[in-house]
Amino acid sequence: MPISSKQIRAARGLLNLSQKELAVKAGLSINSLNNIEREVGSPRVDSMHAIMAALIHEGIEFLDRDGVRFGGEQLEIEKLEGSNILARLYEDLLKAYPSGNGEILVMGKDNSRFRHLENIELLLAYKKFEDVAIKNNIKERALFLENDTNFLGRRNHYRWVPKELFATVPMTIYGNNVAIILWGPPVRMIIIRNPGIAETFRYHFEAVWSLAKPVPDDVYKFHYETKTKKILDQAHKANG
Repeated sequence: MPISSKQIRAARGLLNLSQKELAVKAGLSINSLNNIEREVGSPRVDSMHAIMAALIHEGIEFLDRDGVRFGGEQLEIEKLEGSNILARLYEDLLKAYPSGNGEILVMGKDNSRFRHLENIELLLAYKKFEDVAIKNNIKERALFLENDTNFLGRRNHYRWVPKELFATVPMTIYGNNVAIILWGPPVRMIIIRNPGIAETFRYHFEAVWSLAKPVPDDVYKFHYETKTKKILDQAHKANG
C-alpha cells in the first residue's frame, strides 16, 4: 500500500522524530524528505519504500484514508557472532541516537575477558566510537567489578560493584535496545529490540548504580594515563 506525505508527517509526530532523525533512519537526505513531506515534485518509489520501511521498523502501522497508528509491540531479536561483534555493537550504539543526546548503560563488563588493552584494533574501534559519542553528547555509564582499573574512556563514568552484585553476563542498554554477550564458545551477541525490555533493564541498572561506589577521579586518571593512554600513544608513534 503506497503511503502519503500526510501519513509520513503524522507518523513522525507519533514517534516524536525530527526530519533529520527520520532521514537518517531511511537513508535519505533531509532535503529529500522535506520535499516529500511538502509534496514538492514526484518522489522516487524507492525513497517512499525506504521511509515506509523505517517507520514500520519504529512500530508504525499505516491505515486507509491517510491514517497511522502504533502497531503491535515491537520485538526483534538479532544474533551475531564472530570476532568483530564489539565493533558492530559500537556502530549500533550510534545508530540508536542519530541526533545525539542519548545515554548508554553498561553492566557486567569484565575487562579480563574483553581484552581491549591487549588488542589495539579493538581499543581503536572503541576510541573511534567514543570520539563520535562525545561530539554528539552521547553519555556513557559503566558498572565495573570492584577494583577493576582497566578504564578505556576518557570520561570517568565508572562505578565499582562488589562481587556479590556484579552481573556475570555483560549487557549494554541503549535506546530501545539491550545487547547481551554470551561468552560461548563461540562468542555471541544477542540484541533485543523492545522498549519494555530495555526499560526494565534500565531500572535494574539504576538500582545497582545507586549502590555502586564511584571511582575516585585520581584513581581513574592514574590508571587511564598509565594503561590506556600509554598504549594509544605507543600505537600512534608506531604509525608515524
